[in-house]
Amino acid sequence: MFKKLLKILAVMTIVVTNAAQSQTVYPDRPIKLVVAFPAGTVPDVMARMYAEKLKESLKQPIVIDNRPGASGAIGADLVAKSPGDGYTLLLNSSALIINPLLGKQPFDFFKDLTPIIRTAETPYMLVVNPKLPIQTLDDFIEYARKNPGKLSCATYGVGSPPHVVIEMLKKVAKIDIVPVPYNTAGSVVADLTSGQIDCSLVPPDTALQGFVSTGRMRVIANTGDTQMEVFPTAEPFGKKYPQATMVGWQAIFAPGSMPKPLVLKLHQEFVKVITHPEISQKVKDIGFTPKGDSLASFSTSIAADYERFSVIVRENNMKR
Repeated sequence: MFKKLLKILAVMTIVVTNAAQSQTVYPDRPIKLVVAFPAGTVPDVMARMYAEKLKESLKQPIVIDNRPGASGAIGADLVAKSPGDGYTLLLNSSALIINPLLGKQPFDFFKDLTPIIRTAETPYMLVVNPKLPIQTLDDFIEYARKNPGKLSCATYGVGSPPHVVIEMLKKVAKIDIVPVPYNTAGSVVADLTSGQIDCSLVPPDTALQGFVSTGRMRVIANTGDTQMEVFPTAEPFGKKYPQATMVGWQAIFAPGSMPKPLVLKLHQEFVKVITHPEISQKVKDIGFTPKGDSLASFSTSIAADYERFSVIVRENNMKR
């Protein structure tokens, strides 16, 4: 009887041990990556590249779920309200830290989301209609000063990163240009190339490279601190107007309730993906710089940008 009891206890120990181990294995099912942009856009393309490599290391499918709208807030809200178990992640942009400044949201960005990693970044490119007598950043500023209130500059909506950059440049360069909010990038391109609007701030993706090479747009500056490989003649804002610089980023976030060990594990997994030579080169080809910096560095950057942008939003009474 005693031997039989020992055998039963031994079997129960094995079952309990296996159950405990199975609970700690991550991941044991597909992971959903919510992309806060439409399918086919640059963030979506990057997300699918990351997903393919991540699948190889985590041995689970990474399912892309496109949830565009409200400058990324729709996708962010979905993830913010999901369990912090590592099976729902978010790819979003630097618009995330501006959105809370523009009006009430159904979630708290700083409490309900936790950063995993900044995947890539890029300045915006200041582009003009090629019919304008503007070749350089100095030309742009001089033209704006001679024609106050006449330059119309397209943005991706009120309070979007390009809108914030325009307002920062207006302030530090003491110029008067008119931000024009658009809902879609396609409309911006159509109106800029036709001359309906004069300028815009856009990412340096392959689409822009095509418009520039065919003479339908002219790039005159970038909103960062350094020159770029893709548009080496575009003068950085930082050389003359450092207070107007902005580098847009894309990043992975998780629900705020995610345990720290899981945050660190996912951070390490994404670092491997981002630094993979194939992925890194593809990101550069699109016009972005691969990042993969530390959690501390990214968190510090978020806090600094939030403080800086809050001043511009408040001064210009930006609201949605």
